[in-house]
Amino acid sequence: MRTSIRRVVIAAAIAWPSALLAQDVTVESVVDTKFYGALGKVVGIAARFGGAKLNDVPTTTMVSRHKMRTETESSATVIDVDAGQWMEVDHKRKSYTTMTFAEMAAAIDEATRSAKSSKDKSAADNAKNPDAAKGDVNLKYAVAVDRTGERQRIAGYDAERLFITITVEAEVTPEGEKAQQAGSLVMLLDQWMAKSAPQIAASEEFYKAFAAKSGQAFRKQADAMQAAFQADPRLKGGMEAAAKELKKVSGISLRSATYAVLLPVGMKFDRKLVLNDVAVASPDATAEKPKKGLRGMMGAMKAAAEEAASKGSDNKEPQPMKQTTLLAVTDEVKSISTGAVPASMFAPPAGYKFEARRR
Repeated sequence: MRTSIRRVVIAAAIAWPSALLAQDVTVESVVDTKFYGALGKVVGIAARFGGAKLNDVPTTTMVSRHKMRTETESSATVIDVDAGQWMEVDHKRKSYTTMTFAEMAAAIDEATRSAKSSKDKSAADNAKNPDAAKGDVNLKYAVAVDRTGERQRIAGYDAERLFITITVEAEVTPEGEKAQQAGSLVMLLDQWMAKSAPQIAASEEFYKAFAAKSGQAFRKQADAMQAAFQADPRLKGGMEAAAKELKKVSGISLRSATYAVLLPVGMKFDRKLVLNDVAVASPDATAEKPKKGLRGMMGAMKAAAEEAASKGSDNKEPQPMKQTTLLAVTDEVKSISTGAVPASMFAPPAGYKFEARRR
C-alpha cells in the first residue's frame, strides 16, 4: 500500500515540479492519512492487518544532483536519472528490486489497458443485464483559488496560505427520466507556500534531468492516461485546472492538506466546517487500540458494518443530510538541511538481497 501511495506522490511531483524536494538537500517530513466514520474503522483495521502504517509516518527525502531517495521506516524509493533506473527497497525483507524507466512506462501502460478493458467489460455486462441501472451521468467541475493572506513560519521559513477548491457536481439521468442532481464531491487543497526554502532552486536541476531522461519513455504512458480520461474529459479538466492554478503560485509547499468531502444536493460547501471537523475529530481508525488476533479484527469489522447499517435502518427520525468529510491527507515539512548527500544513500543497502520484480 505504501509503495503505491509513494509512486502516486512522486508522479504528482512530476506533474507539479514546484511541489517536491531538491538536490543536495535533506528534508524531514511527516505524512498522515485519516479516513473518517465507519469507513475509517474498516480501513484502519485492514491497514493494521496488512502491517501498513497510515498515521504520523516520518518521511525523509534526499536529493543530490540527478538522484532522489524517499524513505520511511519500512521502505525506500530511489530514482537515479542518469542510470534511468527506479529502485524499491524493503527494509523488513532486507531486499530490493529495480526497474528501468522504460519498464515502468510499459507497466503503467499495461495497467491502463487492463483498467480500460475491465471498464469496457463492466459496461457490456450492464448493457446485457435487464436489472442494471441504465442512464447517463454528467459531471461538471469548478475550481476556486483563495489566497488568504495568512502567514506562518514552517521549518524556519515564511509561508503563505492558499486554498484550492475543486468541486465536481454529478447529474444523473436515468433511462427514460429527467435529469436529477446527485450531489457533489469536493477536493479541498490547503497549501502553505514558501518562496525562500533552499530546495526551490536546487530542485530545478533534478527535474530538468528527469524530464529529459524519462520524457520519451513515459510519452506513451501519458497518451494512454489521456485516452483513459476521454470517457469524461471534464473530470480530467478539473484536475488540470487545479494544477494550472498551483503553477501560478511561486514557491514550494511546506505544509499541505488534501480533503475529500461529500456534499448533498443543494448544500453549499463550508470550508470552515471541514477544517473544524478534522481538528476535533477522533477517527476510530486511529484512536482505538489495535485488537489482537484475527478474531479481534473480525469482531471490529463486524461492529463497524453494524454501525454503518444502523445509521440508515433504525426506527428513529431520519437524520438530515450533511456535509461529510471522507478523508484527510496531510504532509508537513519538519526540517530542511543542506549539504552533500553520501553516494551510498542511492545504492542498494549493504547486505540486502536482490529480488526479481513481481509481474
